[in-house]
Amino acid sequence: MARYLGAQDFGLINYSLAYIIIFTTISNLGIDSIIVNEIIKKREETGKVIGTTICLRLISSALSIFLIFLIVKYVIQDSFVIQMITLIQSISLLLVVFDTIDYWFQSNLQSKYIVIAKSVAFSIVSLWRLALIFFEKSVYYFAFATVLESIVISAFILWFYFKYKGPKLRFSFLQAKELLSHGFYFFIAGLLIVVYTQIDKIMLGQMMGGTTVGIYAAAMTISNLWVFIPNALIESARPVIMSSKSENEASYLKKYKQLYCSIIWIGIGASICITLLSKPIILLIYGEQFIESISVLIILIWSRIFSLIGTTRAIWLSIEHLGKHQVTFVSIGAVTNITLNLLLIPHYGAIGAAIATLLAEVISTFIALLIFKQTRPLFKLILEAFLFKGVKV
Repeated sequence: MARYLGAQDFGLINYSLAYIIIFTTISNLGIDSIIVNEIIKKREETGKVIGTTICLRLISSALSIFLIFLIVKYVIQDSFVIQMITLIQSISLLLVVFDTIDYWFQSNLQSKYIVIAKSVAFSIVSLWRLALIFFEKSVYYFAFATVLESIVISAFILWFYFKYKGPKLRFSFLQAKELLSHGFYFFIAGLLIVVYTQIDKIMLGQMMGGTTVGIYAAAMTISNLWVFIPNALIESARPVIMSSKSENEASYLKKYKQLYCSIIWIGIGASICITLLSKPIILLIYGEQFIESISVLIILIWSRIFSLIGTTRAIWLSIEHLGKHQVTFVSIGAVTNITLNLLLIPHYGAIGAAIATLLAEVISTFIALLIFKQTRPLFKLILEAFLFKGVKV
């Protein structure tokens, strides 16, 4: 797809997608970070928790689409193409709300059904894109791929949920108030996270143009190819770790340390391999027109390790009721990233944005833990996990 569209149009797709990703986080309302814990604690009210979450997210998604319309109409007035592909992709916000059901499968250790749904969706969307290339369609059709993927995933998730007799979905105002209250800090933190992870593309687009965004997006795509493995591990371990907290503190900490050890060393192994093979990977997949992506990839791949450390940290903060600190950590990352982008992008383009991302991840997900007394034990735990201390079964 990148070869067919070229760096310019491929960059425009990713530039507009950055807005969609930001508003996807807004529509999630921070509830995703706490819903597994809510289901585990209130098994008999699972249907109410999930149903209420879906209703809240549907409302916020509709409002998000309206806000996106205002942004593309008044902020990006000089590009009809960006306006259209952004609006097309925004439709997916109404469909991704059904990802909420994923957390019911997670809480029952049945994530395989979600994997099946997403694998089928990926296959269908890949065939769609190949067909578009074969018939030489415009960039607008490629933008619709985001919507198509959401349709397929939602359809399969709902089918599996009802097939395996998931609890009856219902709405509760009291539950809505509780979810919004508990998820507030995670909402702010999640919004800040996605802003500083997507702001690179937006700032590159504004300061350097669509081609530079395409170069950066190509490298970012490769750097994210392998993270489904540690992410699957994190999602599978989440309910186990949360359950063990109430049973045995020592077992809880050991399991959490084992999870950190796994993702850190999987990340190091993947980063070394991709760093060594960055040139043949970029040339094989994207071709000569994306050769500038090689240097960007070598930098970005190492930032993924710290991103995963941050994802895993959210479990601990949720269990220990320290979600308010997440806002501080992510704020530090956002300010660091935006500041470094302003300083580095004008001089180094996509490479500058990659350096900004790496430094922001290191500071916000790891070093920032030293700021608060309550989070310093987690800094120590991560170091011990890296050194294989106390992780043996």
